[in-house]
Amino acid sequence: MGSERISFEVTQRLRRLWIAVLHQAIEDARGNVRSVENQEIKIGGNQREALMWIFNGIPRAANSFDSICLLLDIDPDWARQRLRLVPEIRRGLNSAGLQAGRGEG
Repeated sequence: MGSERISFEVTQRLRRLWIAVLHQAIEDARGNVRSVENQEIKIGGNQREALMWIFNGIPRAANSFDSICLLLDIDPDWARQRLRLVPEIRRGLNSAGLQAGRGEG
Protein backbone atom coordinates (compact mmCIF):
# COMPACT_ATOMS: atom_id res chain seq x y z
CA MET A 1 0.00 0.00 0.00
CA GLY A 2 2.90 2.39 0.64
CA SER A 3 4.19 2.14 -2.92
CA GLU A 4 0.70 2.83 -4.31
CA ARG A 5 0.48 5.97 -2.20
CA ILE A 6 3.91 7.14 -3.35
CA SER A 7 2.98 6.47 -6.99
CA PHE A 8 -0.25 8.45 -6.57
CA GLU A 9 1.62 11.39 -5.00
CA VAL A 10 4.22 11.42 -7.78
CA THR A 11 1.47 11.37 -10.40
CA GLN A 12 -0.31 14.27 -8.70
CA ARG A 13 2.91 16.29 -8.50
CA LEU A 14 3.62 15.70 -12.18
CA ARG A 15 0.09 16.81 -13.08
CA ARG A 16 0.55 20.00 -11.05
CA LEU A 17 3.86 20.62 -12.81
CA TRP A 18 2.32 20.26 -16.29
CA ILE A 19 -0.62 22.44 -15.28
CA ALA A 20 1.87 25.10 -14.17
CA VAL A 21 3.70 24.79 -17.52
CA LEU A 22 0.44 25.32 -19.44
CA HIS A 23 -0.55 28.19 -17.18
CA GLN A 24 2.77 29.96 -17.76
CA ALA A 25 2.59 29.38 -21.51
CA ILE A 26 -0.89 30.92 -21.59
CA GLU A 27 0.29 33.92 -19.56
CA ASP A 28 3.26 34.32 -21.91
CA ALA A 29 0.96 33.99 -24.95
CA ARG A 30 -1.18 36.79 -23.55
CA GLY A 31 1.94 38.93 -23.45
CA ASN A 32 0.94 40.24 -20.04
CA VAL A 33 -0.92 42.98 -21.91
CA ARG A 34 -3.35 44.86 -19.67
CA SER A 35 -6.14 47.07 -21.02
CA VAL A 36 -4.42 48.11 -24.22
CA GLU A 37 -6.93 49.93 -26.41
CA ASN A 38 -6.16 51.06 -29.94
CA GLN A 39 -2.43 50.64 -29.54
CA GLU A 40 -0.13 48.68 -31.79
CA ILE A 41 1.15 45.69 -29.86
CA LYS A 42 4.65 44.46 -30.52
CA ILE A 43 5.16 40.76 -30.04
CA GLY A 44 7.91 40.12 -27.52
CA GLY A 45 10.13 37.07 -27.67
CA ASN A 46 8.36 35.19 -24.86
CA GLN A 47 4.92 35.89 -26.28
CA ARG A 48 5.91 34.82 -29.78
CA GLU A 49 7.57 31.64 -28.49
CA ALA A 50 4.48 30.75 -26.44
CA LEU A 51 2.17 31.39 -29.39
CA MET A 52 4.37 29.25 -31.63
CA TRP A 53 4.44 26.44 -29.04
CA ILE A 54 0.66 26.46 -28.60
CA PHE A 55 -0.49 27.03 -32.18
CA ASN A 56 2.33 25.84 -34.45
CA GLY A 57 4.37 23.39 -32.39
CA ILE A 58 5.28 19.82 -33.26
CA PRO A 59 2.28 17.83 -31.96
CA ARG A 60 4.10 14.52 -31.45
CA ALA A 61 7.02 15.90 -29.45
CA ALA A 62 7.08 14.72 -25.84
CA ASN A 63 7.00 18.27 -24.48
CA SER A 64 4.56 19.71 -27.02
CA PHE A 65 1.36 21.56 -26.20
CA ASP A 66 -0.57 18.63 -27.67
CA SER A 67 1.15 15.95 -25.61
CA ILE A 68 0.86 17.91 -22.36
CA CYS A 69 -2.83 18.60 -23.00
CA LEU A 70 -3.47 14.93 -23.73
CA LEU A 71 -1.60 13.95 -20.57
CA LEU A 72 -4.02 16.20 -18.65
CA ASP A 73 -7.10 14.88 -20.51
CA ILE A 74 -7.58 18.14 -22.41
CA ASP A 75 -8.33 18.14 -26.13
CA PRO A 76 -5.57 20.37 -27.58
CA ASP A 77 -7.70 21.60 -30.50
CA TRP A 78 -10.52 22.54 -28.12
CA ALA A 79 -8.00 24.38 -25.93
CA ARG A 80 -6.64 26.28 -28.94
CA GLN A 81 -10.15 27.28 -29.99
CA ARG A 82 -10.83 28.60 -26.49
CA LEU A 83 -7.49 30.42 -26.34
CA ARG A 84 -8.26 32.15 -29.64
CA LEU A 85 -11.16 33.85 -27.82
CA VAL A 86 -8.76 35.63 -25.45
CA PRO A 87 -8.32 39.17 -26.86
CA GLU A 88 -4.59 39.42 -26.04
CA ILE A 89 -3.89 36.08 -27.67
CA ARG A 90 -5.98 36.91 -30.72
CA ARG A 91 -4.11 40.22 -31.15
CA GLY A 92 -0.78 38.44 -30.67
CA LEU A 93 -1.64 35.84 -33.30
CA ASN A 94 -2.68 38.54 -35.74
CA SER A 95 0.43 40.64 -35.11
CA ALA A 96 2.74 37.64 -35.40
CA GLY A 97 0.98 36.29 -38.51
CA LEU A 98 0.30 32.94 -36.86
CA GLN A 99 -3.36 32.48 -37.81
CA ALA A 100 -2.61 29.37 -39.88
CA GLY A 101 -2.02 27.19 -36.81
CA ARG A 102 -4.00 24.12 -35.78
CA GLY A 103 -7.22 24.28 -33.79
CA GLU A 104 -8.94 26.86 -35.99
CA GLY A 105 -12.59 26.85 -36.60
